[in-house]
Amino acid sequence: MSEMVDDMLVLARLGQGRPLESRPVDLRAIAEDAVADAHAVAPQRDISLDAPAKVVVSGDDTRLRQALGNLVRNALVHTPPETPIQVAVAADDGQARLTVSDHGPGLRPEERTRIFEPFYRADPSRSRDSGGVGLGLSIVAAVAGAHGGSVEVKETPGGGATFEIEIPTHAPQK
Repeated sequence: MSEMVDDMLVLARLGQGRPLESRPVDLRAIAEDAVADAHAVAPQRDISLDAPAKVVVSGDDTRLRQALGNLVRNALVHTPPETPIQVAVAADDGQARLTVSDHGPGLRPEERTRIFEPFYRADPSRSRDSGGVGLGLSIVAAVAGAHGGSVEVKETPGGGATFEIEIPTHAPQK
């Protein structure tokens, strides 16, 4: 219950446009930590990282970690244990990208249009104990937006879901 309250407070603060911390953040380091955390939770899972170069943005380290952690956690929870997960970090044309791809069941088109809504759950039959309350992806979208960016979900080639956060590599203009 306290995690849900914390998530709701984060969403409310971001929704009110409260300023985030803004300092140099290494997205590759965040991704390395997210993959290490995922390996600790699911040591049998094939979880890879493609982050050949350091990618630094001006942002809130805690919130960016939360957003990427939510995406990785969703991939772990909503795909079969033998399903590989790929995390990637890249930058070009002034944009940084954090990507999480899986090869699980994926999302239907109507789910992809609603997946970032607060409290929306693609599989409402799942227990809230194991499937969450539907705030994780809303937080991802709010964090991306607060950093002047966006998040989208698309089908992974061959099946599955790919979530991509894109944010400017420079501080957004106010």
